[in-house]
Amino acid sequence: MAPAALRSLVFVVYAALAYAIFFFVPSDTNVLWLALWFALGLGLAGQLVFDWHRGLRFWAVVGRTSLAMLLVACVLAILWIETVICIAMILPIAILIAIIGIAVMRVVLDRFESGSQLCLPLLALPLVVPVFDLPSPTSSELVSVSTTVTIAAPLGVVRAQAENVSDIAKNELPWTVTHSLLRAPSPLAAHTENGVRHARWTNGVRFEEHLLPGPDLAWRFVFPDPSLMRAVDPRISPTGPEVEMLEGRYTFEPIGPAHTRVTLTTSYRLTTPVNAYLKPWGRLILNDMHHAVLHVITNRAEATS
Repeated sequence: MAPAALRSLVFVVYAALAYAIFFFVPSDTNVLWLALWFALGLGLAGQLVFDWHRGLRFWAVVGRTSLAMLLVACVLAILWIETVICIAMILPIAILIAIIGIAVMRVVLDRFESGSQLCLPLLALPLVVPVFDLPSPTSSELVSVSTTVTIAAPLGVVRAQAENVSDIAKNELPWTVTHSLLRAPSPLAAHTENGVRHARWTNGVRFEEHLLPGPDLAWRFVFPDPSLMRAVDPRISPTGPEVEMLEGRYTFEPIGPAHTRVTLTTSYRLTTPVNAYLKPWGRLILNDMHHAVLHVITNRAEATS
C-alpha cells in the first residue's frame, strides 16, 4: 500500500473511532460539545498522519486534513448515516476547530523532538471526554424566526387552508436551499383533530402541534416518538438538550376585504457552545420551511377565492 493511502487510512480509522463514541454517550449529553472535541482530535491526527516530521507548510496540512474530513463526511452521507444538511452545518466549524488542533500539534512536535512521548497520547484526549462527563460551556437562548406574506384571499379562506393542509405535491413546493439542495425533509401535510394538528413531512418525519387558546392559530410542539425526527438530524433531538422546539404561531391580519397578511413564527431554545454560529442556520432552515408552507397556502387560498 502506498504511504499516502496508508496515511489516509489511519486518519479514517481515527475518525471512525471518534464518530463511534456518539453511539455510546448518554442521551442528555450535549452532542455538539463532543463534536467540537472530536474535531480538535481530527486536527491533532491530521498533523501527525500527514506531516509527522513537519516537512509541509501549515496550510498544506490544513488542506489535506480538510479534504480527508470532507471525504469522511461524504461517506457518512452516502451510507445514510448522517443527513446532508447536518453535515453542511457541522463541517465548516469542525474544520475550523481542526485547524486549531493542527496548530497545537505542530507546537507540541516542535517542543518534543522525539514526537512519541506526548503526541500520540494527545490523540486519546478527545475520545475520553465523554468518560469524564466534562461540563460544556454552553449558553441558552430563546430564538424566534418569523416569515410574513400577503395573500390575495379573505382571512377565513386563508385560515382554513392553514388549519388543514392536505397532501402537498412536489410541484407545489418552491425551490429552497435546505429542501432542494441540502435534501432536508419538507412539509407534506397537516390536519387538525380535537385540538391537535398532526404534521407529516417527507422521509417519515411525524410530530404533533397541540393548539393553544387565543385568536391566533398557535401551538406547542409535541414529539410522541422523537425517533421519527431522525431524518432531520440523527443526533440532535427536538426535545433537547441542544435544541428544544417550543411553539409555532400563525397570525392573520385582514387587509381590506380580499387580502390577508399572514405571519408564521417558530420559537425554539438553543443551548450549545456555538449559538452564534448555529442561529443563522436555524434562521435559514425555518425560513425555508415557512416559505414552503406559506407558498402552498397562498396558492391554494388564492385559487379558491
